[in-house]
Amino acid sequence: MEETIELQEEMEIMRCVFGIDVSKDSISVAIVIDQTMFKETKLPLNRDGFRKLEEALQSFNNPEVVFEATGVYSRRLQRFLDDLGQDYTCLNPLVAKKQLDGLRPYKTDRNDARHLAETQFIMNRAVTYKISPVYRKLMDFSRFYQEVSKDVATHKNRLHRSLQLVFPEIEHVLSNTNNELYWSVVS
Repeated sequence: MEETIELQEEMEIMRCVFGIDVSKDSISVAIVIDQTMFKETKLPLNRDGFRKLEEALQSFNNPEVVFEATGVYSRRLQRFLDDLGQDYTCLNPLVAKKQLDGLRPYKTDRNDARHLAETQFIMNRAVTYKISPVYRKLMDFSRFYQEVSKDVATHKNRLHRSLQLVFPEIEHVLSNTNNELYWSVVS
């Protein structure tokens, strides 16, 4: 009985870190407990893989999760962890590269996952601030709007250049170059 209580207390004191490397269709997971490699696995980046990851996360007391932001691929993992209520540290790719450059002579998904977990014991990275899904959507929409605006400006500049080559006097014929009459004449 006393051994069971001691074992439970010891398990609560142990620090567990999940280092995850996210790829296009899979995740490499390295589980490190008290700076000792416990388990490495590769899971698909789908419902079945997330179910297995959830089981692994729930089998430990308060595990830490560290992964590198990889654009749209890591977004699925981030959403899964948010829905699960799991805290995590999402690293900027440049920061992760600088932190891990000296440790990984051979860059592989497996090595990246392992080194992310191992360095968490040394660096004690802060938990990532979670943005409300509404604000995340607004940020995505804003980014999309900026891209579309930039594309429109680029196309207008190309059209202006082409018109200057073909019909340079067009701007002197009509004073307003931003109305239907102008575009009808150009057409």
